[in-house]
Amino acid sequence: MTYIKNPFKYGAPVEGEYYFPLPGFNKLVLSYLDNRINVVLYGPRRFGKTSFILDLVKEEERQKKTFILIDVYNVTSHLDFLQQVLRGLRSKQTWVQKLKDKVFKARLIPSAALDPMGQMTYSLSPDFSSAKDVKELIQDTFSAFSKLDDSVIVTIDEFQKIFQLDDSGWLQHTVRTQMQELKNCVFLFSGSKKSVLSDMLNNQNSPFYKSCEILDMPILGDDFTDWIIERFKKINIQCDKKAIIELRKLVHDTPNYIQQTCFHIATQDIKLVDSHQVKQALHTIVKQNAYTFETIHNSLTLLQQRALRLCANEDRAIFSREFINRYQIPNAPTLAQSIKALKQRGILDPTPKPGQVSFEDPLFKIWIQIELS
Repeated sequence: MTYIKNPFKYGAPVEGEYYFPLPGFNKLVLSYLDNRINVVLYGPRRFGKTSFILDLVKEEERQKKTFILIDVYNVTSHLDFLQQVLRGLRSKQTWVQKLKDKVFKARLIPSAALDPMGQMTYSLSPDFSSAKDVKELIQDTFSAFSKLDDSVIVTIDEFQKIFQLDDSGWLQHTVRTQMQELKNCVFLFSGSKKSVLSDMLNNQNSPFYKSCEILDMPILGDDFTDWIIERFKKINIQCDKKAIIELRKLVHDTPNYIQQTCFHIATQDIKLVDSHQVKQALHTIVKQNAYTFETIHNSLTLLQQRALRLCANEDRAIFSREFINRYQIPNAPTLAQSIKALKQRGILDPTPKPGQVSFEDPLFKIWIQIELS
C-alpha cells in the first residue's frame, strides 16, 4: 500500500508548505519593527500567531537579522519566565558563547555537550539561591542583550500571561524598562486576550501605556479557501468550494481547526469534499473533545448553562423576551450577569456588535449545538 502524505497539519505551529503565507501582513509588521516601533500582535488562540511569527523569523534571518523567541504561555512564576528566556537563548548558539565571555556578572553557568548527531551544543543554566537572585538574573540577562548584536527583535508570545503574575507588576515594569534601555532591541508581543492587551496599552497606570502599535491578525480571505482546495488536489481529492466556505464559517475562520478538519477528511477514502464530509469530520473532532467540554459545562451554574445554550443557538438579539423565555432565564439582567461570568471564565468573548457574543472556542459552541440543543 502506497503511503500518501497528508497535506494538512494541526496542533502545533505550522511551517513550510503547511503554512499559508501572509506576505502583505509580514510587510506591515516589519515596517514597524524596522523603524524601531514595538508591536503587539493580537489574535484569538489557535489563530496562527505563532506560525506567522516563525515565518517572519525565517524571512528576517535570511536578511541576517536576529530574533529571540520567548513563549510565556505556561509561565506561572519569575523562575518560569527566566527559564523561557534562557530557552530562547539556547536556540542561538553563538549568543551563548558571547554570554559566556561577556556577561560574567549574570549568574549564568554555560555548559557544552554533544547532541545525538555529534555536534557541539551550548546551553545556559541559572545559578541562584533565592527569589531575589531570580529577579536579578532576569534583569542581568535582558541587559546582556545590548552586548549581542546591533539589531535584535525580541518576541514574547502570549504576552498577557505576565499580567497574571502576583508580583505587584514587577515583571511588567522590568520588561518595560528594558524596552526603553535596550537601544539595539525592538519588541514584538503577541496575545490572545484583547481586553488585557487593550488595557495594557490604553490604561495610563500601565507601564506599557502607549508604548506599542497594536495589530490584529488578519482574517484569511478567499485565497485561503483556494489554498485549501489546492492542498486537497495534491492527494487527488476534489473540493466543493462551498463546503470549505461553510467550514470556515463554522469554526470562525480559526486556521488550526480548519487544518484539523481537513486533516481528518484527507484520511478518508473519498474523491470529493462536500458539506457532509465537513460536518462529519467536525463532529468527530468535537466528540474527541467531549470530556473537556462536559467538564467545563458541569462546572457552571444552571443559569450559566442556560445562557450558554442561548448564546450557542441564537445568532442575534439574544436579550429578546422570546429567547429569555425559551431558555428559562428569569430576566435580561440575570442573562447579562451570566454572560459576564462566562466572559470572566474565558468561555465567551465579547464582539463589537451590540447584543451578540462569540465563543472563545468555536468547537465548544458546536458541542453545545449537537449535545444540548
